[in-house]
Amino acid sequence: MDQLLKQAELFDGFDDEAIGRVSEIGRPRSLRAGEYLFLLGEDAANFYLVVRGRVDLCFPMPVGGDVKDVSVESVGNGQALGWSALVKPYRFTLSARATEPTEVVSFARRGLMELCEAEPRLGRVFFMRLSELIGIRLETFQALWARELQRLVERPAELQGGPTASKART
Repeated sequence: MDQLLKQAELFDGFDDEAIGRVSEIGRPRSLRAGEYLFLLGEDAANFYLVVRGRVDLCFPMPVGGDVKDVSVESVGNGQALGWSALVKPYRFTLSARATEPTEVVSFARRGLMELCEAEPRLGRVFFMRLSELIGIRLETFQALWARELQRLVERPAELQGGPTASKART
């Protein structure tokens, strides 16, 4: 598992001793295609690293009387997910579903937090990298939100038969 952790961007630059300490608390888990790793709103007790495969982070949306998963981001080899396990209120804000057979490493919140407290330098680097991950997720949501706002702004003009913002620009 040490070699897998060394290849993950979240643990990039960690020395062998730090990688070994992190590896000790990781537990492998396999997912079938279509299987959920976690669901929106569940208690977030574990943080995950994708070893092999792909996981879609989804937001369940009501569509025509059904609930469909809208994929917000796709996470693959060496990428982390489930950071809600490390940030209060410790509830998942999205669902995670494997899109193909997938192997992940699961890290219990308690073990990871104890390690970060026992090794402050490791904890500082880990949480700096985690904050970068959170920032990327926020940028993704901002782009999705902006696109939806644009659609809402253009929609009334379409309904009234007027020009849309895109037609007005040409």
